[in-house]
Amino acid sequence: MEASGPAPAVVGSREQIPGISILVPAYGAAEKLETCLRSLAAHAPHRCTVYVLDDATPDDTVRLACTALEKSGLDLRYVRSNDNRGFVATCNWGVATCYEPGHDLLILNSDAEITPGSLEEMQAVLHLHERHAVVTPRSNSATIFSFPSTGDRLPPAESFALWSRLRPLLPRYQLMPTAVGFCMLVKGIILERFDLFDEIYTPGYNEENDFICRINRCGYSALAANWAYVYHHEGASFGARRSALEAAHREILVDRYPEYERKTADYARFHVDPVEVFAHLSMPHRPRILYDCYHLPAKHSGTSEFALNLLREIARLVKDEFDLYVGAGEGQAFFLNELRGYRLIDEHTSEPTEFDLVYKPSQVFTWPEFSRLTRLSPRVAFTVQDIIGVRCDYLSSPDRKILFREATELTDCVFTISDFARSDFAAFFSADTPMRVIHHGTDEDPVTDVSAVEDYILIMGNSFAHKGVAEAVKELEGHWPVVALGAEEDSSRPGVRLLASGNITRRSLHELVSRAKMLVYPSHYEGYGLPVIDFLALGKPVMVLDTQVNREIAGLTSDSNLHSVPSVRLLRAAVQKVLCEPVQMPGKPARRWHDAAQEYVASFREMLNKDIDVPKLRRRWERVRLVESLSGAR
Repeated sequence: MEASGPAPAVVGSREQIPGISILVPAYGAAEKLETCLRSLAAHAPHRCTVYVLDDATPDDTVRLACTALEKSGLDLRYVRSNDNRGFVATCNWGVATCYEPGHDLLILNSDAEITPGSLEEMQAVLHLHERHAVVTPRSNSATIFSFPSTGDRLPPAESFALWSRLRPLLPRYQLMPTAVGFCMLVKGIILERFDLFDEIYTPGYNEENDFICRINRCGYSALAANWAYVYHHEGASFGARRSALEAAHREILVDRYPEYERKTADYARFHVDPVEVFAHLSMPHRPRILYDCYHLPAKHSGTSEFALNLLREIARLVKDEFDLYVGAGEGQAFFLNELRGYRLIDEHTSEPTEFDLVYKPSQVFTWPEFSRLTRLSPRVAFTVQDIIGVRCDYLSSPDRKILFREATELTDCVFTISDFARSDFAAFFSADTPMRVIHHGTDEDPVTDVSAVEDYILIMGNSFAHKGVAEAVKELEGHWPVVALGAEEDSSRPGVRLLASGNITRRSLHELVSRAKMLVYPSHYEGYGLPVIDFLALGKPVMVLDTQVNREIAGLTSDSNLHSVPSVRLLRAAVQKVLCEPVQMPGKPARRWHDAAQEYVASFREMLNKDIDVPKLRRRWERVRLVESLSGAR
């Protein structure tokens, strides 16, 4: 027997891959041991020698289990210890007495069951690089090597079936913070340089963690062989002593290697492959959609009108097909009436945590928002309403510009609300990002009770400069009664009622709209303009600035009640002219929110019927990991 190890293996050349000395510590549990040995007889590579290390079992059952495999063709050797050493010392004793120098070493629990090709794959991964030192396969019960390692633990058959289905999507291997001793393949040169377990951890718990930390400080890595699977029919090791042993030995481990807790936490947070994170979604279930309203603040806006109107109609359309959940944040109490009856998910709700699709009826404004979308679902969609938040420098920031662009590039489906909004994004970012245009709808119907209409002109907007509310008020005040929504309240201006936007309820807003005789919408910039189509549906005149988006609305509605003016400075004369003309009947039948919702739901179905875009998912995941790690997120 040669004392020195073999030359470095070349992947794909089996002659250069060393043999394997397999150590199977055993104490009783003969039935599980026999299952383990039969799986080795059926699936272990030819260049393997199996040593069953009987740790002084008080009866003959372990030996008899080995005898039952005598004619199986397995190179099997039974070795009995006169003393009960415990798992850690038994493994070290096996290395000292049985291990063949130059071989790789496999520590295999007697309650393990290997599957076809698993050891070959583990050994191939082990020898892909000099710094690959220890490899553990995936399993049904192996802490962070369990498949999947997130979510509820699955029974063995279900775990294996799910792993088999997703195996082609998993990376061949990944670096791990530790290994698991139930099935741990160690490169021979590592044993020559570092020995195996420290017996301070006798009889067991944390010995493999100490071993991996020790070799990692010299630049060697533990890996998961994601394309290899070994069952672990785990029992209750060490009985009542388990918790005490684990706690005492963990204290030793963390004292020696303070990095252990950090690196295991970092692995769970940043390094689990997203295919595995969402693995449970590949099991039979009723699809779950999350409608993300976390972004809605506790105030009324065009964004909230869009989100809530669309939500209502989507919920009606999907109620027999999908489970629909609504993510609710600070606006939950403010919009309580509109959100009542939905399945709400907020910061206090722990389940469910994974959805087949998450949709946000708004662009993504912050990295934490993008992180939440990414971590909740493997399929992400959102609607770009406009890009005023980056188009106007006083509203923008460098990271927002980067986020707007990257979020659209890394998202599975991006919607927008007008051809203008799509072209504006493309022009600003010099990007040809695919976007699906779905125009807004309305719930308004033509006014039939003319007596309910009052004599005021309604100016709508908010306090931002691009809304033009202050300019319009200045032009119209003193000539007609004016109600201006979106300005600071000021009772000193005769004939003008100024209302701050945001705090007004949806019901009060509807009353303002329904009673006004005309809408002036002086916005210099809009993605679409919800009040415009609401007023047109009511059969009332609307005055807007001559912009690309308003020309688009004119083409869609063919409504002669829509009037435009090139400048707010010409507003007074234009309004006077319109008020002198008879109100026209609405043009085309108004597009309803139900129509818009049908288009969104059709897109959702299309997304759910397609396989997950794994490359895009990983790119999105990596971007989130990077941002979170740089910000110190935990």
